[in-house]
Amino acid sequence: MSTPWADRIAISRVWVAGGAAFLLSLIANALVRILVKAVFPISHLFVALQEWQGIIFFTFIGVLGATVVFAVLARLTKHAIKVFRGLALILLLLSFIPNILMLTTNGPGATVPAVASLMVMHVITAGITVWLLTTWPRVRA
Repeated sequence: MSTPWADRIAISRVWVAGGAAFLLSLIANALVRILVKAVFPISHLFVALQEWQGIIFFTFIGVLGATVVFAVLARLTKHAIKVFRGLALILLLLSFIPNILMLTTNGPGATVPAVASLMVMHVITAGITVWLLTTWPRVRA
């Protein structure tokens, strides 16, 4: 929760939090992938859940983007945490658009469980990243 005073953010800690967010998100997403593939019949045509490279790459890009945005906000705004949380929610919702399009355009192997699992990965990554970026780098007065 933001105080009436400006958020005090240690930029060096932002990068550490971003790295930790990537590692934790990657572990969580790997567990989701393993669980989903064990429980649901995911088509081999649904490449997003077949290859580890895609999960690693897109998790990295998402967390890196969030970390850079948070670092910039910490430099430019007094209330970086509040602004970042709102922006993160909007971007999370926008990240669902390609997933929904996979279903509506009959993407190869796209089923509700397969696409929903990608959306769950987005939520998990966003939750971990927002939590770590808005807590670890804060400097208490």
